[in-house]
Amino acid sequence: MVANKKVRVYENLRQRIIKGALQPGLPIHEEDFAREMSVSKTPVREALRQLESEGFVENVRGRGSAVSPIRPQDIREVREIREILEVEAAKRAAWQHGNDELRKKREKIRKLLDQGGASDEKVREWGSWEDVHLSIMKAVGNQTLVDIYLGLLDRIERIHNYEHRFRQRQYREILVEHLAVLDAIMDGDAEGAGGILQSHLRNIGMPPTGGFTEPNKQ
Repeated sequence: MVANKKVRVYENLRQRIIKGALQPGLPIHEEDFAREMSVSKTPVREALRQLESEGFVENVRGRGSAVSPIRPQDIREVREIREILEVEAAKRAAWQHGNDELRKKREKIRKLLDQGGASDEKVREWGSWEDVHLSIMKAVGNQTLVDIYLGLLDRIERIHNYEHRFRQRQYREILVEHLAVLDAIMDGDAEGAGGILQSHLRNIGMPPTGGFTEPNKQ
């Protein structure tokens, strides 16, 4: 029973942190959340320990738990990891000329663009913007790679929600870039797919330092 309560509290807090309902730096008072979720402090404390091990919560001596901040370095590192993983995945997917899942997504994007695809309604129809990226990772056919990427998605979503990066004027541009990546993959253009995806990742949110720096150019 305690374990079930801990899981419920953990999932509740985790999703609220990822969605931005609990802002970075917000103090977490065990008794407040225990009262809110009608549990004792024990499952809250256990959930906080797990969230701390995952980097979503930090414990400050003398002050207790708080939602972990999102530092410029965190944003930069997540984006660098995405670039390292996703650009290579796009190239490998292109070697195989994609798969049925990517073809279906390409057709969906084309229909959205034909219908004006920048409206909020069409965006909701499309669903998760990261869905295309995940599908490209899956197309490689390496489950370990997919598992690694899935472990990164929560951090990606949290950063997106924190930055409020999507604006109405960006929707169509993002769709166009997704379509260009998928077209290159289906055409078997590995270098084109990798290059377009790299540009896309940089377009959707540059690191605070102004961009990625190649190691030999530092």
